[in-house]
Amino acid sequence: MKFPFNLSNLFNYEVGIDLGTTKTIVYVKDKGIVLSQPTVVAINNKTNQIIAIGEEAYEMLGKTPPHISAIKPLTSGVISDFEVAEKLLRHLLDQVKQKGGIFSVVNWPRLVISVPIGGTEVEKRAVEDAAKNAGARDVYLLEEPMAVALGARWPVQGSQGILVTDIGGGTTEVAVIALGGVVVSKSIRVAGNKLNEDIIYYIRDKYKLVIGEQTAEMLKIKIGSAIDLGTDQDLKIKGRDLTNGLPKEIKVKEPDIREAITPSLYKIVDTIRSTVEITPPELMGDVMNEGLLLSGGTSLLRGLDKFITENVGLNVRVAEEPPLAVIRGIANVLEDLESNKLLLTTISR
Repeated sequence: MKFPFNLSNLFNYEVGIDLGTTKTIVYVKDKGIVLSQPTVVAINNKTNQIIAIGEEAYEMLGKTPPHISAIKPLTSGVISDFEVAEKLLRHLLDQVKQKGGIFSVVNWPRLVISVPIGGTEVEKRAVEDAAKNAGARDVYLLEEPMAVALGARWPVQGSQGILVTDIGGGTTEVAVIALGGVVVSKSIRVAGNKLNEDIIYYIRDKYKLVIGEQTAEMLKIKIGSAIDLGTDQDLKIKGRDLTNGLPKEIKVKEPDIREAITPSLYKIVDTIRSTVEITPPELMGDVMNEGLLLSGGTSLLRGLDKFITENVGLNVRVAEEPPLAVIRGIANVLEDLESNKLLLTTISR
């Protein structure tokens, strides 16, 4: 007798989650990406119930009444609110079953989740525990630079050195990979969210105007750049005038945003440079020949690849669809989870 689906899926299914500071992407084996949404949860403080997750919750940031909290359960790539993170993962797994059309007798998926390479054992264990409490049967952790290299189909098992830089929302991860492992790495908590903060403080100090995170994000995306591209764009924004507390509209120019974020960009460049400096000499030639693989949502900042090249002296290759680089790597691991287990992170208990 033939069944319209794989009988093994009745008892287990495999899910990959790129659990990012700003965005969470969910992949189901044989079905592809089924969810992509901001990592924000809105909770009713009176009932402790979730009222919104993702885009709807993101739109509530900075606008909630006292009885509602819009929470980002991850800070700098690690769980900062365990209870909310657990609720988020449970909600995601429930949505996966509904949207993905999963037919399963049990609710115990095998889960591969991305984690920052610079996270501590405690921080990585928190991700594993939250996922298991949310209903996962088995939880495997994959470090983000390894995921990026796998997503780009680079030969991570080979002896050739691969330099990866993943600039997300909460962290910048830099690693040299060879022989199926991370040889050297560095991680700093300077990335997209820090650039937003830089813009907020700059606008406040220069224009005496208070703006929110969403406005700063919009400025970064629309007129932000790492180098002078000769476009001289500008954008009108609204905020609260610090001098009188009233609404005010101003025009922000492209050089303003560049000036605001440049100090943080130099911190990212310094991290890349310091990682290269501690790379074993036998791998240095590979890094010089192959250059740097750049990924993460913040790598979409205009001119960032050229900025890195100018300051580090390496050719930069931007991954295809940089925000999806990590989830692609997770998907590649799920193609043959048993064979790829040596690439996953182990946690000492």
